[in-house]
Amino acid sequence: MTISNLPTYTTPNSIDRGFVFECCCGERFKNVNSASMCKKCRNYSVWGYTKYVVNIETNEVVYGKMSTDEEYKTQEALAEARWAGEQAACQQEQDEEYLHWEADQAEKAAAAAKLSTETDEDRLWAIQDRLMIR
Repeated sequence: MTISNLPTYTTPNSIDRGFVFECCCGERFKNVNSASMCKKCRNYSVWGYTKYVVNIETNEVVYGKMSTDEEYKTQEALAEARWAGEQAACQQEQDEEYLHWEADQAEKAAAAAKLSTETDEDRLWAIQDRLMIR
């Protein structure tokens, strides 16, 4: 038993709801046009775009061309390399942001320490001035 408000997207449920067109990344749509322009394929498909759409009721390709296993493996290797490069670039960007944040925090700590020192000096000068006046 599922304790969730989210519907389960099994094939019978999808067909009952009218989501019969599946793009190459696995997302399901109600019409071929929407499936052919799937935005998730940019990230989840090895092709980087919607290469084909399948009618899950009839298992026929209704848009594009189904790839062969060889083509898929070749494209998968290219996609893995592309994704690794994107991940490395993202990690480098995060590292640079962290270094900037660290430098900013060090600068703020130095400014706070300087302010604290100046406040302490001012307090000591005030005490010295009071003692000299008497």
